[in-house]
Amino acid sequence: MRRKSVTLLLIGSMILSLAGCNVGTGSAEPAKVSQEIELIEPVNAEVSFEEAAIRNMYAASVYAATVVPYVQEYAAEYAFAFGSYGAYLGETVKAGQQLISSNTESIDEQIKAKKESIASMQEEYQKFVEKQQKSLEEYRRQETNAKWAYEQYENVEEPEKIPAQDGSGEMVENPKYAAWRAMYDRFMGDYRIAKHAADTIELGLQQRKDLYELDLAHQKYLLKTLQQNRQNAMITSNMDGELVALTEFGNNRWLSADQPVVAVGDLNKKILKCDYINKNTIKNAQEVYALVDGVKYQVEYEAMSSDEYARQSANGGKVYSTFYLPEGTGEEIQVGDYAVITVISKRYENVLSIPKGSIRKDEMGSFVYLYQDGKSIRANIQTGYSDGTYTEILSGLKEGDKVLYNAAQKLDGSKTVKIGRGEFHTDFSERAELTYSNSEELKNPIENGTTYFGEYQVKLFQHVNKGDVIATVRVEADNIALSRNETRLTRLQERLADFRKENEKDAGEEYYLESVKNYEEQIADIQKTIAQQKKDFATKQIVAQKTGVILRMDNNLVKESIVQKNATIAVIADESSCYVQVEDANQMLQYGNMVTVEYTDAEQKPQKITCKVVTMSKVGVGRELQTDTKKILLPEEAVEDVLQGALAGDWWDRFRYTVSAKTRTMDNVLIVPKAAVYDNGGKTYVYIKDENGKVKAQFFVSGGYNDSYYWVVEGLTEGMEICSK
Repeated sequence: MRRKSVTLLLIGSMILSLAGCNVGTGSAEPAKVSQEIELIEPVNAEVSFEEAAIRNMYAASVYAATVVPYVQEYAAEYAFAFGSYGAYLGETVKAGQQLISSNTESIDEQIKAKKESIASMQEEYQKFVEKQQKSLEEYRRQETNAKWAYEQYENVEEPEKIPAQDGSGEMVENPKYAAWRAMYDRFMGDYRIAKHAADTIELGLQQRKDLYELDLAHQKYLLKTLQQNRQNAMITSNMDGELVALTEFGNNRWLSADQPVVAVGDLNKKILKCDYINKNTIKNAQEVYALVDGVKYQVEYEAMSSDEYARQSANGGKVYSTFYLPEGTGEEIQVGDYAVITVISKRYENVLSIPKGSIRKDEMGSFVYLYQDGKSIRANIQTGYSDGTYTEILSGLKEGDKVLYNAAQKLDGSKTVKIGRGEFHTDFSERAELTYSNSEELKNPIENGTTYFGEYQVKLFQHVNKGDVIATVRVEADNIALSRNETRLTRLQERLADFRKENEKDAGEEYYLESVKNYEEQIADIQKTIAQQKKDFATKQIVAQKTGVILRMDNNLVKESIVQKNATIAVIADESSCYVQVEDANQMLQYGNMVTVEYTDAEQKPQKITCKVVTMSKVGVGRELQTDTKKILLPEEAVEDVLQGALAGDWWDRFRYTVSAKTRTMDNVLIVPKAAVYDNGGKTYVYIKDENGKVKAQFFVSGGYNDSYYWVVEGLTEGMEICSK
C-alpha cells in the first residue's frame, strides 16, 4: 500500500459520547488523498478521539504544612555545667522563668579558691608592708639623728689652718680640725647611708604597692567575672508559653555557649511551616492560600534572606518556609493541625483545551487531526498554556471538535458518583517505651567521716516526697580533722584581733578594710566547715532531695558496707517529666496532637489513655533541637498505674506500649473515589458530566490520597457528578 508523507496509526480505544459515560465507537473511513493522510489497516478499527472542551486549568503546586506556634529558642550565654531543669516538655512557663540552671559546684570552688588567693595576696602584702615599714622607720630615725649631728658639727666647724703660735704669721694645721672633720664625716656618712636605705625602701614600697594594686584589681575582676558567670549560668524564658523542645542532659554535662538547647512556643501565635518555597515563586503567584479542614485562609509569606538560607541549609540542613495568618483570622485553627499551602501560579478558566498528546508539529507549526464525517482532517492550531496533560487552544478549534487521539481514556461502564465531603487522615501506630526527661541521682551527701550503709526504706517505683527517708546510715566521726579546724578557727580569730589592735590608727584605710574582710570571710568559711562536719557526723538518714518516683537503687549496698562520698544511693525521676517515647522518623506526629497510649495495668489488664504530643517536630525548630523521637506526656494521675503495670509485667520488654493516632487529618474536604481519578505525571483528572449530560476531563488540585480516595484542594465543587471506573 502506498504511503503519503504523513501517516496516522489509529488504534481502537473509545469515543466519549455526548450523552454520558458510555463507551462510544464510530466507523472509520479513509482520508482523502488531498489531506495526505492514509489510514493503516484495519480500516474498520475503532477510531479514538477526544472532543475539544471548555475546562479550567491550573498552574499550581501544593505543599504539606503544619500549624506550629511561634517559637523562641534559647542557648546559654556563657558555657556552664548543667544542674537542673526549671520546666519540662509540655509545661506552661512564664516570662522570666528559669528553664535550665547550672551545677554551681565547680564555679563555687573557683570562687572560693579565688577569694582565698586574694586573701593570701592581701595578707602577704600586708606582712611585707609591715616589715618594710619597720625598717623604713628605723632608717628614717637614723637619718634624722645623723642629720642633726652633722648639722651641729657644721655650726662648730673648726678652721683647717690657724696662725702659728711663734708669731711668724704663717698658717699651720689646726689640730682640732682633724678631730672635727672625722666626726663630721662620720655623721654625714651615717646620714647618707640611712637616707639612701630609707629612700630605697620607700621606692620599693611604692613599686610593690603599684604592682600589688594592679594585680589585686585584676584578681578582683576575675572574681567578679566568676560571680557574674555564676549568676548568668542559667537560661530563662523571655515569654509566656509552653516548653516545646528540650535537650536532655546528664549531671554536670557541659552546655556550650550559643547552642540552642531549649525552646518555648506561644500557642496563641500560630504560624504555618512547609517545605521551602522560593520567594520569587510566591512573588509571581496569582494566589497563595492555606487550606485547613476544608477552609481556605489567606496567608502572608515570610521571605528569607540568602544568608539565612545558607545558614539553615549548612551541613545538609532542611529549610522550611514560614507563613503567617493575618491578625484576627484562624482562631479555630489549633497548633498541630495539618494544612496545605497552595500556590496558584495562574488559573486558566473556561479555556478551550485538548490532550497534549494529540498535538503534532511540523515546519508549518502545531496541528491536530480532526475526525469529521469518517475522515481525518488536518487543523492548524495556536497553543497556549499546557499542564503536561491538556493544552490550551488559542485558535484553530472550537468546542466539540473531535481530535484524533490514540491514548484517549476508556471508561468501562456508565457508573457515576457525586462529589461529597469527608475526613482524610493517615493512621499512625508504633511501639513505644517509657522515659523521663529528668531523673536525678540521689548521692551520699556526707563529706566528712566514714559512712556505713544501714538499709533502704523505699521500694522500686515507689512514689516519694522531698524529705522522705530513702536509706539509713551511720557515720564514724573524724575527730582529728574536726580538732584541726577548730584550732585553725581560734588562730584566725586571734590574728584578726591582733591586726585590729596593731592597725587601729589606719582603720579607715582601704587595705585595713580589705584585710579585715578577708579575715572575716576565712573565719566564716571555717565555721561553715566545722558546722558541716558536726552535721555529717550526726547524720543517720539520707533523704530525698526532690519529689518523684524511685527508678533505681544500688543492689550492692548491704548493711555496714562503706558508702563513698557522692556514691549513688538511688535515682529519682520527676513524675511531671514521665513520658512515653516513640520513634517518628517521618514526622507524622505534631506538637499538640492527641494520641492514644495503650498499656497494661498492675493486673496486666489492657488500658487506654489519651495523651498529648509535647515534642515539636522538625518543621518547628532549628537543627540543634530537631529529633526523630516524640514524647507523649502521661497525665500525672495515670503515672502510678502505668509504672505499676510495668513492674508487674515483663520488665525486659522495653517497648511495651503502643501509640496510635489519626495524623495529617484534613476534615470536611471534598473527596473523590480513587477509581474515578486519572493521574498523569502527578496531574490529576476526573471525568465530569454537566447538566446537559456532556462528559469531559477536568483537572483538579489534589492535596493527597490513600488507598480509596483523593482529596481536593481546588478545581471541583461539591455535588459534581463524575464518572467512575
